[in-house]
Amino acid sequence: MDLKVNYSAKGYTIIIVGANSGIGKALIEQLLPAGATVFGIDIQEASETSITDKNLYFQANPMDIESMAQVKATIEKQTSTIHGLVNLSGTIKQFKPILEQDINDWNETYDISFKSCFNACKVFSELLTNRGDAAIVNMASGLAFIGKKNYGPYTAGKASVIAFSKTLAAELAPNVRVNTVAPGAVDTNFIYKKDGSTRFNMQTYLDMVPLKSLAKPNQISSVVMFLLSHEASYLTGQCLHVNGGAGMH
Repeated sequence: MDLKVNYSAKGYTIIIVGANSGIGKALIEQLLPAGATVFGIDIQEASETSITDKNLYFQANPMDIESMAQVKATIEKQTSTIHGLVNLSGTIKQFKPILEQDINDWNETYDISFKSCFNACKVFSELLTNRGDAAIVNMASGLAFIGKKNYGPYTAGKASVIAFSKTLAAELAPNVRVNTVAPGAVDTNFIYKKDGSTRFNMQTYLDMVPLKSLAKPNQISSVVMFLLSHEASYLTGQCLHVNGGAGMH
């Protein structure tokens, strides 16, 4: 079947936090040809995306709410209305059992995975509520629904994203829809070690996936595109699982 969905986003303005991530890059590559204006935010100094206009990319630490507020002030000089906000930040650096976790390492991973989302929603929601038909999409993880050894602060952070997004959906309705996406393993830097090997046994994982493949970044960003669009206008407070059937909810 060659049925494809082509979105038109002409006149739409989207903020992406975590723009330099694999999913962020894929989403931008879909949004720009559709006609959207995209503001990218990430901790790296330079954009690694298709965004070439220096006025549309911001180096900022999403864990620092004051840094995000400064970005908002700069964006407001260019536009007063934002149609969508996408929060993609999340990482884990220390793979240890919970009882062996240093509290500082725990807080770093948890904050990147959850606090960055909280800060962005708190800072930018005002720009979205001006419209009355805006959307927020927050990135969770399938790991938030299972007990994965050595991923404690990450799974806790992403579970918090889901609970937070449901509450925010109730509070911002009907002007702003808020949904989350919970991917399985995606072919991005997140799943690889420094030596290029995966953090898990690939064949064991694929044996668990009915569709027998690892997700590509654009297969996740396409779902984000849907949730941002008018086609998802009656969806809010939901978590969409995109995992090839590895977990059926």
